[in-house]
Amino acid sequence: MINISRKLVTYNTIELPINVTHYILIAEYEDKKILLSHPNLFLYSRTRSSEHTSKRYASIISMFYRFLSTQEKMQGHDISSYHLLADNRDIRRWQIQRQLDRLEKQSARPCSETIYEDAKLLLGFFHWLNQENFLTNVSVKLKSWKANFRSRRVLSYIQTMSKTKIDSENIRVLDKRNRQTKFDFLITKPEIEALLRAYVDPVYQCLFNFALGTGMRPMDIYRFPYLGDRDNKHIMPFSEMGSGSNVTTEYTVYDSKGHKDRTIIIHMEDLRAIEENYIKPYYMERRKLYKQHFGHDCPPGILFLNKNGIPVTPIKIAKRTNSAKVKAMASMPSFRSHIDFYQTRHWWPTQYLIVTFGESLLTESTDVIILAVAQVITNQLGHNDIEITYKHYIDMARVMMATHKGLALDLINNPKHTVQNFTALLNRPVSVSSDEGEDDEN
Repeated sequence: MINISRKLVTYNTIELPINVTHYILIAEYEDKKILLSHPNLFLYSRTRSSEHTSKRYASIISMFYRFLSTQEKMQGHDISSYHLLADNRDIRRWQIQRQLDRLEKQSARPCSETIYEDAKLLLGFFHWLNQENFLTNVSVKLKSWKANFRSRRVLSYIQTMSKTKIDSENIRVLDKRNRQTKFDFLITKPEIEALLRAYVDPVYQCLFNFALGTGMRPMDIYRFPYLGDRDNKHIMPFSEMGSGSNVTTEYTVYDSKGHKDRTIIIHMEDLRAIEENYIKPYYMERRKLYKQHFGHDCPPGILFLNKNGIPVTPIKIAKRTNSAKVKAMASMPSFRSHIDFYQTRHWWPTQYLIVTFGESLLTESTDVIILAVAQVITNQLGHNDIEITYKHYIDMARVMMATHKGLALDLINNPKHTVQNFTALLNRPVSVSSDEGEDDEN
């Protein structure tokens, strides 16, 4: 198997008058190191706006290329031609091989869903190659590339190819175990408190709280400035923004995921919290450390610095949150292992809907999409599909409200409440209305 390594690079490109950052892939064999041109061009073109996205695509492509290097059809061919020789059947075989490896280890990861989602992302790479007129044998239009792990034929093949005697039913068992350990519901107040206590550096506590209040992605929130410019020139420390009657302020997120600018709403109390908990006690000292490290003053566009004066990045946020999660799980046994920084993305829209609709979430009035409310949520989160986004968070808010009112417990304690009535309450169909007069954004 050929060794393929990832490397994060930052450079000034001729195409854009700015520095770009993304991962590249380097193959190592026969005492040579070879840049994988086609994957690297893709990583530059499609992932340079997010280190996290770039790392994920680089990991998936490198896994697939390593798999290809073990296949008989690739023997004698240079790795630079793998993109041309691979086809849809190779993508299916790769999925099956990952399932085989998981079964041999009796591991819950990667689950079948992850294997499937990774294959879809890999198709994104080949779709880009097709769009750029590079020759490939992968047809993105075909659906036959998906490995159906419930198919008797596929299960029989996996069972035959396994090095040890494994019951093919183990695939479902392992997937079930994965789902049980990844109960994906809104982060609870005790979990928030445990995670905040576990952060070593207060800047990450501040970032997590700010994300709870805004729903911004890590790739957006780390760019929030000390002093804003352009459309954000009004952004500055809370005490310098005046003591007006405005409860909220607008903030424009530039070049976010999908290269779309959008304007979101920020509560002034969230800005007050940043000033009280981070700017006043830590920021000025960290600016000095920044200057010592980089040799120049910290630009006003950078606000969040770690304890060493180094700017926070999405990768640092993910790593520090993971470390804090490990500590939180040790101190709080009920702390769920899937909790990460992205939980803040679900918190904001759910709380917004609960505050907006209150107990009417459990009445007929929320069966219709209130477009103004849905638009606020999709703008805040940067989503494209207004209906799907609205439905998803309405469902989550309904469950939270029902639980808060004790309806879930009434299924056990109150013989008058049936499961059928409860599920009907939560699962009403949602239609679309253009009536914006029912909306109350504040």
